[in-house]
Parts: sequence; structure tokens; C-alpha cells
Amino acid sequence: MSYVEGFLALCVALTPRRLRLVREEQWRADLRDGPDLGVSQSSLLFGALCSSITARFYESIRRGSELLSHYTRGKSMKQVLGSVGVAVVLIGGAALGIQSNTSSEQAPSPLAKAPMDRPNAGYEGWWNSTPLNGNAEGLPQETVAVNTRTGKVVDAYNRATNSTSVSDVKFNVVPDPSWPANSVVIIDTATGKVIEDFVVDEKGSPFDEYGKPLQQPQSRP
Repeated sequence: MSYVEGFLALCVALTPRRLRLVREEQWRADLRDGPDLGVSQSSLLFGALCSSITARFYESIRRGSELLSHYTRGKSMKQVLGSVGVAVVLIGGAALGIQSNTSSEQAPSPLAKAPMDRPNAGYEGWWNSTPLNGNAEGLPQETVAVNTRTGKVVDAYNRATNSTSVSDVKFNVVPDPSWPANSVVIIDTATGKVIEDFVVDEKGSPFDEYGKPLQQPQSRP
């Protein structure tokens, strides 16, 4: 079998049965006379293929319409509508359930919505810790933590009273342009100098130098 005959047989097989005889005779006539009119065989074969696929497509639509019409007569129509109604209710309920679950998963908790300048437990590090031997000589007696995003005191520590209340510390903060951005600076209130700093996110949670989140700032060795 030649290439042309094989391709023509494929087009005939794709064509709906009721149209095959007429289409095959037409295509063979076109292939016989087309080259004399300047139309190549490849163009004619491509046109036959498109025609057969199109005919098959519309035949499928026609058969589907007939099948649907068969099932929608009389009592079958009521059954189909009832089934469609049940399906719509089930699909609608599932969609609402999925939307509800998605909303509940994505909705932030009240705590997440509340702005935070520091972790709930405050900031801990070498400046407000006590060595195991109990000797705190050389360590700052009072410190404040200032968020450089806002310039506000967000944490404090008084070693003498062991107080972490910001209101107990009387220190006038003067923001300094040299402070690192998006950070918390620890200031020794006795000298007014920054003795430690670390990067924090918008909620005041600290990060290490590689951008990884930390529970607390790293302690100085």
C-alpha cells in the first residue's frame, strides 16, 4: 500500500460510517484531478484529514444530543433533573465546605493580628543574664531594647530590682541614624551606648546573620 492509499484509508476510517462512501469517492476524484489543476496531493490529503475529523466531531455531538434526548423523555426527564439537582446540591455543599475550611485555615488568630514589637518573653542575652557562679561584675546594671523601626523602647531590664517593665526605666531615648535598620539595639542606660544589636522582623522577632529566625538573640561568648 502506497503512502497516499494508507493516508486515504485513515481519513475514511475517521469519517462517520454513513458518510464514508461519498467522501471516499470525492477524495479519490480530487487526488486524480487535483495535480492537473495545480493542487498538490499533500494539500488534498491534509484537507481530507481535516474534513474527516470535523465530520467525526459533529457526529459525536449529534449522537450525544440523541442520547440526552432519549433519557430526558417523560419519567426519564424527571430522573435526570432530580439527579442534576442532587448533584448541584452536593457540589455546592462541598464547595462551601472547602471555602469554609480554607477561610478558617488562612484566617489569622487575634494574636497574629495584634502588632508586636518583641517576643512575648522579651529579649534575652548576655546583657541581662547572670553567670552560673553568680558574679555579675562588669555586666550592665540596666538596659533598654529599642526597635530601630519605630525608635521606641520595647524591652528593659534592671538588674538590681530584676524588673523587666519598660515603665520602671527612666531613660530618654534619642534615635541615632547610625543604628542598624530593621533591628533592635540594646543600650546600657548608665553610658547611653549601644552594647548589642540584632536584626528583627516586622513583629520584632530576631534573626541571625544568615536570615534564619531565632527564638532569642544569640548570647555573646
